[in-house]
Parts: sequence; C-alpha cells; structure tokens
Amino acid sequence: MKLFLCLFGFLSLAALHGQVMGNYQTQNARAIVNHQPAFRAVQRHAALSGDPSVIEFTINALSNQPADAYVAIFSIFQTVQNEQAGNAGEAIRSLNQTMNERVDAVKARLQALGIAEEDVYVDLVNFLPTYAFSAEKKLFSKKTLTEVPTGFNLQKNLHVRYRKAGLLDGIMTACAEEEIYDIIKVDYMVSQPQAIYQELREMTFGYVKELKRLYTANGVNLDSAKQHVGESAWVVNPTDRYETYSAHASQKLTADEKSAAIITQIEKPSLRFYQAIPANDYDMVLNPDLLEPAAQYSYSLKIRFTIQPPKAPAKPEVITKTEIKKQFYYLAADGKMVPLVLE
Repeated sequence: MKLFLCLFGFLSLAALHGQVMGNYQTQNARAIVNHQPAFRAVQRHAALSGDPSVIEFTINALSNQPADAYVAIFSIFQTVQNEQAGNAGEAIRSLNQTMNERVDAVKARLQALGIAEEDVYVDLVNFLPTYAFSAEKKLFSKKTLTEVPTGFNLQKNLHVRYRKAGLLDGIMTACAEEEIYDIIKVDYMVSQPQAIYQELREMTFGYVKELKRLYTANGVNLDSAKQHVGESAWVVNPTDRYETYSAHASQKLTADEKSAAIITQIEKPSLRFYQAIPANDYDMVLNPDLLEPAAQYSYSLKIRFTIQPPKAPAKPEVITKTEIKKQFYYLAADGKMVPLVLE
C-alpha cells in the first residue's frame, strides 16, 4: 500500500469563573473566530464522487481542555506633576516609590491567598514625560505659547498567575484595595498542547482504520488503494469566542408618532456570553460536557483513496522447444561420407 502524506501541517467581566474577557477584549471588539463549520446540523444527502475510483473522507476531532493555569494582567497608571515634587528628579523618585508601594501591598495580599511571589510579575510598560503650553502675554503682539515639561506618566502591568479559577475574586479585591481597577485580560494556559494534538491524531487515524475495515467487509477494499492525506490543527481560546447581544424590548413608534415628537433614547447595555465551537461539526469530541469555557483544540484529516483497477489475467506462457536430431556418418574406402543408420 502506497501512502503519500502532506502535513498542512473588573469591572466589565464576562465570567469570573473560567475564562475572563477583560477590558481589552471588551473595548477592542473583533469578529468571532470563524471555525469554518460544516453545518452538519443541516440535513444533507450523501454525494457520489465524479470519479468512481476515488473515495474521500474528511474527519474532524475536537478536544475541550480546561486551563492548567491562568494569567490575569492588571494595569497600574499614575501621574505626577513637577510642582508637586519640586523638580523632575524628585518627581520621578516620588512617582516610582508610590507605585512600588501599591504593588508591594498587592503582593502581600496575594500571598495571603496562596499565590507565591514567583507567580507575580511587574512589567514596566510606559514611562513618559508630559508637556503643556505656557502662555507669555505681550502688549503689542500675539501671545507666545511655549511647550514646557510638566511631569511624568508611569504605567506598569501586574501579571498574576493562579491555578484555581475561583481565586480571581480575591485577586481583584486585593488589587481594588490599592485602587487598581483595570483588568486588561486573562490568558488561558494549557501546559502540554503537543500531547493533545497527538491524542487527536491517534484517535482520528483509529477512526480511519475502522472505516477501512467496514468498507472492506462490504466489498470495497481500501487497503490496496493509493492514499493521499492532508491534515491541519488549530486551537481557539475562550477570549476569541465571546459574542455580544442586547437584552431589551423597546416600543415601536409609528411614522406619525416619530414626526410629531422629539425622541430621546437611552443607551442599552451590550452584554456578552461565551459561545463555544459547536460539537455537531465534529466526528469525535473529547470532554464534550465541560462546564467552564475551554481551550478548544481541533484536528482535521482529509484522506483520499484511489482504488487501483484490477490487473488483467496473465496470459499463459508459450514454451517453444527445439529438438535437434543427430546424424552420424562414416568415411567409406572410396572417400565418400555414408550415413550411418543406428537401430
């Protein structure tokens, strides 16, 4: 059997337990990740290939995996004016000292939650001087605007790693007590993705093996067919699977009512929910009943069997034998060759 393989190869939280969207995803709305569904929930008839010697299968496998760890990222922003500290150097020292005191206080509260110091990381993101225009008035000409330094802005991000989803409530409270309110996002960590892909691949090829057995048992031998295989694998994290909706019922006005009145509408809140990739697009699903949002690992295998035409029966081999007869002669007294007859 010949095999050809191509490897294509805190405040505005959607959920506190499991995956959390955070403010970044809320303010930077993006299209939900398209998983290219096959819409198997819609009834479709089986179709025959245009080439009777070709049989194709597309097998999709899905693995829903809970997080082994989470990383919540909080933003800390603080500003200081030069006149508050007296000079630029003193302003920088005062600004950094104040922020570090807030961070140290959060770390102490996190340790009380069981989060070790090595699971907290402070990332210096921005340290920027600020400027403003100072106006100088003149009697007989336009006033002069001169840009002068006014102070500094400092941003640090606090990365907190934790392994139990329920800890996020305590983490948020610890940060809020130090006036840290902006949770940017929560990353979803799975420790061994390669093992997940390997499990999906083995499960899919086992599915193919069973298909071949069933087809062979019903008169279609796929073991002797030439095979061409393509595969792809990908993962969709929960942050990419939140959708937006608005829950309200508003009165509908007629055209006359609209033209005869000044209408003021209130802003309706936009709500979000987790929309997992539907399992109906897959032949095999691991952990289908997972309650919390999960990292969804997909594996797709497409295999084409080209059935070889039967060989023509071999023609019988014709064997030609050549028989050589021997003839003996003797030399007579008169010098002639006389045939010798042997009985």
